Amino acid sequence: MHWAKRKKKQQEIIEDITKNNPKALTTPFGCPVDILYTRKSTRYMDWDNAAGSFKLIGDALVTLGIIIDDNPNVVINFQVKQQKVKKRDEQGYEVLICKASSVSKMRIE
Repeated sequence: MHWAKRKKKQQEIIEDITKNNPKALTTPFGCPVDILYTRKSTRYMDWDNAAGSFKLIGDALVTLGIIIDDNPNVVINFQVKQQKVKKRDEQGYEVLICKASSVSKMRIE
C-alpha cells in the first residue's frame, strides 16, 4: 500500500476506534495482553491475509496508547477469526483485548 493511502487509512481506523470506543481510551492496558481479532466480511480470506489485515488496527491501538506495543513480548496470544456477513454494510472488525492470562505463559512438555 502506498504510504499516503496507508496513512489515510490509519487515520480512519484511529477515528473509528476513538468514536466508537471512548472507554477504551480511558482504560489502557499497561501490561501484556491477549487479542482476539474477528474480521467480518462477505468473503473469507486466506488465513495469512486475514491476520495481515490486523496490521493497521494494531498500529492504531499502539498510537492511541490502548496497548503499549504490538510485539510478541506485549501481545502474548493473537488469535484471528473470520465471520461471514451477508451485506457489505455489515462488514468490519471486532477486537477483544484482555490482560494476558497466566495460563498463556505456562509451558507443558
